[in-house]
Amino acid sequence: MDALKAMWQTIPPATPDELAGARQRLLHGMRPRRRVVTGPRLLVAAGVAVGLTVVPLITGTEPPAHAVTRSPDGTVAVTVNELRDPAGLEAKLGAVGIKADVTFLAPATRCAAPRFTGADRAYGGEPAENPNELRSLVKESRSFKATQVTSVRTIQIFPQYIKPDETLVVEFRDNGNPDVPWRLGAWLARAGTSVKPCTPVAD
Repeated sequence: MDALKAMWQTIPPATPDELAGARQRLLHGMRPRRRVVTGPRLLVAAGVAVGLTVVPLITGTEPPAHAVTRSPDGTVAVTVNELRDPAGLEAKLGAVGIKADVTFLAPATRCAAPRFTGADRAYGGEPAENPNELRSLVKESRSFKATQVTSVRTIQIFPQYIKPDETLVVEFRDNGNPDVPWRLGAWLARAGTSVKPCTPVAD
């Protein structure tokens, strides 16, 4: 140990230029070596690179919590980026002629039933003889046809399946997964009836 101390004392301190050169060599040595990248990995890497480049440029211009767009064919696209401001989404839907009741739910919760009188058997109808019959009835219902999920953040509404004064009741439940951010429940409430406020309960 004494020999090592004596050897250390004989080494002169490094100059600032020498320290800078050592730092550059260290950083150069830390750079990742080139490697073969498969297609999916390449796409992910490209997405990350673009995200790192673009994020500082779009500060303050992030997409809104939700957007509503009417297409020339009359269908309405609803994009939900964040589960907040349900009243704002209801107002946007009302502006395009859709009377709606919107609820945003926490993970693993649902609205206690019944909240309303369903316009068809998709909500609160008489029980079917077997699960397959129930699925068939739901798929044939106007509630099912009126609202379809078209992407992980977008639903398409088909107003031709909604009768005058019916309320489109939609419940978005936080899925706790950024790839599939929410799950949707959508039904039609009978015309002339009210929709009770949601009381969240464990699902």
